[in-house]
Amino acid sequence: MKHQSSIEAQSGPSPRCGHIAHWTRMKHILLIAVCSSGLLAANPATAAEVPFAVSAPALFNQANAEQRAGRLGLAILNYERASLLAPGDPAIAQNLRAAQQKAGVSAPTVPMWQRPAHWLSFNELAGLASISLLMFSLLFFGMRFIPTTFKQLASSVASAFGISVVLAAAAVAMRWSELDRAVIVGAQAVAHIAPATNAAMSFDLKAGETVRMESLYGDFVRIRATDGRSGWVAASEVEKIIPAAS
Repeated sequence: MKHQSSIEAQSGPSPRCGHIAHWTRMKHILLIAVCSSGLLAANPATAAEVPFAVSAPALFNQANAEQRAGRLGLAILNYERASLLAPGDPAIAQNLRAAQQKAGVSAPTVPMWQRPAHWLSFNELAGLASISLLMFSLLFFGMRFIPTTFKQLASSVASAFGISVVLAAAAVAMRWSELDRAVIVGAQAVAHIAPATNAAMSFDLKAGETVRMESLYGDFVRIRATDGRSGWVAASEVEKIIPAAS
């Protein structure tokens, strides 16, 4: 480093050396941006969004078969999974509603203030956040390479991408509990006050009812119903809509 400084003091930096230094900085910037965006792209919500080895049509057909056989819990579970792979599909949504009506259960309602967070799926939110973070990083760290006449515009665009990252991250955080959504698949599921078969019964659960899984203990799962009641059910009676990665 001392040798390089003495040369520059005598003759000034070589144009070629300057170009190499700028290119090295740009490579570092790109590396930082890509790594930063990868943190969101590889989040558990995204990885868990599509855990199935089958397609939405296959799940839809399986759900139809389960409904015809009277296994409404499994039918609703597969309709829910199919809707994850094909959000907005009218046939899936219609058959899901029909199965829920037949089972006597209602779909969980989304509060009005949370509905904007449901405009995009987990995958779409993660993709939006990743792309926005990448562009924000490129603009923020590369501001010195942007001509002065465009710096104000670049700053405004970077701010917009930054806001997009914050909004997407807030939406994911708001919907994080959906990763624990589950469906009662047992025909006669019962919630107990403790994780034991001989524990007193707390309340009954309908096949196809949507609950939230909170914790595991042996062969039992602590669930919370949409009305706030909680209890322990046998693990075989409930299944997550988004299975945990094995």
